[in-house]
Amino acid sequence: MKELMTWILSNWKMYWEGGYYQYLLLAAVIYLLVQKRKEKNTRFVLLYSALLLFIFLCPLTAAIIHACLGDEVYWRVLWLLPTVFLIALAAADFLKKRKTKIQKLILMLLFSAIIAVSGKGMFAANNFFLADNPQKVPSEVVYLCNLINNKAAADGLELVRLATDEHIGAYARVYDPSILMPYGRRGKGSLGKYSHTLYKQVNSTEPNFKQIAKCAKKLKCNFIIMDLRGQSPMDTFSAYGYAKIGELNKYTIFQFIEQGDA
Repeated sequence: MKELMTWILSNWKMYWEGGYYQYLLLAAVIYLLVQKRKEKNTRFVLLYSALLLFIFLCPLTAAIIHACLGDEVYWRVLWLLPTVFLIALAAADFLKKRKTKIQKLILMLLFSAIIAVSGKGMFAANNFFLADNPQKVPSEVVYLCNLINNKAAADGLELVRLATDEHIGAYARVYDPSILMPYGRRGKGSLGKYSHTLYKQVNSTEPNFKQIAKCAKKLKCNFIIMDLRGQSPMDTFSAYGYAKIGELNKYTIFQFIEQGDA
């Protein structure tokens, strides 16, 4: 239980990332409870927010959500918290009750400054990068796709059928939808034991290269791109007709050249 609560609180801190919006949210909630608690809509949004926070902080509901979403995305539950709406509602109501325009103007500028310094600028936080290509996929995917497409064109291949891991496969279909694969993202769409086995092995931390070469050949994949994880299974791939044609970073590219004896 203690470890679970520590994990929940770490997700809470990660969501706010050292900013002060949680304190602005607290101030807004207190203001609304004091000034607008009698209004039906205010009570509804505050009740919703309290229920969402209970779901997020309760160890039982957190364990259930964790089992469904995993470790890395639990903090996104807080996206459902109407933080911006509550802060804006409290600030707007407070300004509306001021008598003079000069008071409203000064307070509006003050609130804007508080909001500005309570978080980080989106552009200053390195959230955006110049895209290398219109499809906005990693440059290594562009290189690998162009390599196999150029090789296929040079060899007169009508179709490119690729076996690769989840990272390259997902982006390859975005960059060039004409590249075919025997399975989709997370292995969906795979039919038969060969495609299931191939997907499992190319994404494994300890891949069975013989099964990869055998299944790729059965499924008529003319290219294989994968991380060999420091191993050198060239004889295994050669036995099934695959030859190395290039490499980039951690990935090695194989092409089906001729019928192997295996």
